[in-house]
Amino acid sequence: MTGKGPAKRAAEKSRRITEGDDLLRGTAAQKLGGFYAIAFGASLWVWDVAFGLGTHGTIFYYRRHELFVLSLVVLLSALILRRRVHTHPWVLLFFLLPIAFLLVRLAVPHPQGAVAQTVYRVLNIAAIAVVPFVAGVVVRLLAPNYFTLPSRRLRLTVAAIVATVALVGFLVGHFNDRFLTCEDFIVAGDDPAPNCAHGTER
Repeated sequence: MTGKGPAKRAAEKSRRITEGDDLLRGTAAQKLGGFYAIAFGASLWVWDVAFGLGTHGTIFYYRRHELFVLSLVVLLSALILRRRVHTHPWVLLFFLLPIAFLLVRLAVPHPQGAVAQTVYRVLNIAAIAVVPFVAGVVVRLLAPNYFTLPSRRLRLTVAAIVATVALVGFLVGHFNDRFLTCEDFIVAGDDPAPNCAHGTER
């Protein structure tokens, strides 16, 4: 008796299904690995930030500390690897601002007086102002494939996807009472959102 066995028939059927579907077989042939790696990584990060902004109306302290850590890594690497990493001194000033803000907080945790509070506010604003520049450099270091994507359309697509995810994350956070209960926040170790649903209210 001739014919294909069940295993072989199943394998051929699976192959036929995946042959015409780039998502099922992967996108290596289209060289879109960098596209999806950047889109996934950036989307997961912005979702978390936007969700917290939507639920509590603030960017949590550990996200602000990430800016300090990233700035410190870039600054130390530029100093220690100065023979291999060439950069303009003025570029490093952008990375000094978040570090200076944290050092001032360390030295003067609760500023008193008009002068101290003014210095605190100026450094805080400056640290926030350099975020786009710091983020741009970090993206170039962490995701160089983004800038070598084969077309401008792909780069804009990544940006649009990440922006959409951020917007959805903010809206889900803002209307969290439709998706989560206060107990969900507590179980996760978070403070309940001010508008969270109690028990079966959702």
